[in-house]
Amino acid sequence: MSETGLAYLKQTLFNYRKALRTLDEILNKIEPKRTHEDFQIYQDSAIKRYEYTSKAAIKLMSRYIEYVDKKVNDPILVLKKAFEFDLIEDNIWLIMIDDRNMTTHEYSKTIAEELLEDIFNYTIKLKEFQNMITSKIDEL
Repeated sequence: MSETGLAYLKQTLFNYRKALRTLDEILNKIEPKRTHEDFQIYQDSAIKRYEYTSKAAIKLMSRYIEYVDKKVNDPILVLKKAFEFDLIEDNIWLIMIDDRNMTTHEYSKTIAEELLEDIFNYTIKLKEFQNMITSKIDEL
């Protein structure tokens, strides 16, 4: 367990926090905009921010797992290991990642509207993960 590896892990945590903060910012602004003519811009921004925040979460999980155990590249295996290491608590993460993948490959107004509602719930899980991974890294 090298100091360089730990510094790299802490930098990845910093990047994740920054991504999560931008997602939280747009979600706090979006509610009053639901009837605004520019609502779709806010919705698209929230979805894009969710995409890169969830990707940053998987990257952070992967880096943590690599630091304490061994390298795992496949996102599904990363989630399984994250569950084993008590970084996440339930299987909603599989749905979250499927939803993220869907938005990057197929986009429609209906999908966007449905996903936006889910993103509010997913953000709770992303914040829980942030708290858990922060405490785990602090223990290293």
